Amino acid sequence: MKKGFTVVEVLITVVVFAVLLGLTVPKFITLVHKAREGSTKHQLVRLRSAIAAYYGENQGTYPTDDLSSLVPRYIEAIPKVNVPGLDATNKVTTGTYEQAFDKSGGWAYVSDTADPRFGEVFVNTDREDSYGKAWNTH
Repeated sequence: MKKGFTVVEVLITVVVFAVLLGLTVPKFITLVHKAREGSTKHQLVRLRSAIAAYYGENQGTYPTDDLSSLVPRYIEAIPKVNVPGLDATNKVTTGTYEQAFDKSGGWAYVSDTADPRFGEVFVNTDREDSYGKAWNTH
């Protein structure tokens, strides 16, 4: 009598593995996206803290540049935005709210002193995070 697996046993094993992969891979991808979102939200908090520190040390004025004045005194480098579906970048778009928020990815910073939102920074996309909340409202 030969020892070994029959074709049916091998097929059943392959089918079981395929089903398990089909159930776990989408969950894994979702977890990776949420981890990237969490990192971006943390970087946003760090960037806002650096802007607040700048504001406190500069007689109540916000930076009027592309936030490069924050580096390296208030933050080591402008962090990258990592939103699923967009390229990771540390690009900062500036101007009025309408100019800065061009949905091109990266950061949007309201650097126009005449804009009521002067000093605000947010993720420069109109997409929503995994919880259904718009990125530019974080």
